[in-house]
Amino acid sequence: MDLISPVTGLIDQIEKLLGHSPHPAIVTVPLGAWTVSNVCDGLAMATGDDRYDDAARVSMAIGLVGAAGSVVTGLRDYSYIPKDRPSHDIATRHALGNALVSTLFATSYVLRSREHASGRRTSNLARTLGIAGGALSLYTAWLGGVLVEEYGEAVKPVMEDHSEDDDEPRGRELLSPGAPLGSHH
Repeated sequence: MDLISPVTGLIDQIEKLLGHSPHPAIVTVPLGAWTVSNVCDGLAMATGDDRYDDAARVSMAIGLVGAAGSVVTGLRDYSYIPKDRPSHDIATRHALGNALVSTLFATSYVLRSREHASGRRTSNLARTLGIAGGALSLYTAWLGGVLVEEYGEAVKPVMEDHSEDDDEPRGRELLSPGAPLGSHH
């Protein structure tokens, strides 16, 4: 029995509904939740209020759940990028960086949960891991933007079979100059 087909079928249906890959929409969940977590850590350190530690832990968990959806949709998009395309190396860096980001946040979350269960405050190690994950996520999110904006990856006309040697437009070049994101030459 093929266990992945129902998942890819669902992603295909969502893509049809949206008109583009669901990955860019889903990544906003972990990025937003982890930003909230980092802000709450700062507020907890500044005020000493345990409620910020709780909010940081909960928002971190939400980000980890969102990251699972981001991984599935991101791997699907990655599978469409030919290995000989220059954007493949950037996509690989994006994926590996995000694996590290998720590992940092997951480790931080486990530490926080253990500390919370034993009645202790969030440790500096747990906070540092979360902040490191947040900082690295800025870089990996930028790489994701490069993939879409500069290389046109996951932009529907580009996802279809185009070789690197053709003169087909990519990224912003696909948009009319009058569009809000149109050409900015």
